Amino acid sequence: MEKQSVDIFKIIHRFHMVISKVKEIKRTGWIQRGIEDAESVADHSFAVLSLSMILAEIRGLNVVEVVRMAILHDLAEAVIGDLTPSQKREKIREYERVEREFIESLVKLMPKDIGEKYLEAWRRYLEGESREARLVGLVDKLEMGLQAVIYLKKTGNEKLLEIYRSALEFVENDSEILNILKEALNQ
Repeated sequence: MEKQSVDIFKIIHRFHMVISKVKEIKRTGWIQRGIEDAESVADHSFAVLSLSMILAEIRGLNVVEVVRMAILHDLAEAVIGDLTPSQKREKIREYERVEREFIESLVKLMPKDIGEKYLEAWRRYLEGESREARLVGLVDKLEMGLQAVIYLKKTGNEKLLEIYRSALEFVENDSEILNILKEALNQ
């Protein structure tokens, strides 16, 4: 078996450039609702990663798979930007194509076996068929709802309830996550 040559610098440099970009991109939904110092996509992604990892442990899921999915779930926003759900629906075909091409370009830099793991994790996340993928999708909305509560309490801006209610609706079939979100508003 021939060992694949890997340019570790190229992999790490490219990932760091992507991560640096998502650290700069502010979340559009918060800006549209008047939050001046809105969180970045990277802030949100870190929270999704952390919460997903903990919930995966508690629920006995494959934590490594959850971590891969959570890390990848918003990386394409480095090239697409942070689109609202309605913007994504308007441009769904273009959005999906650009996201797929971006993720494929990232994993091509990796050794083949590692790249395939990440590409498959991303595909499973999009399909939402595994328990791990569903968890990351739910936590994505949970984190958005929790952040809405933080901004609402900080600013009193009632427009943020729209985002909170959207998160409640998305997680309504998972009683544990739904209760976390409801309790956050009552704290």
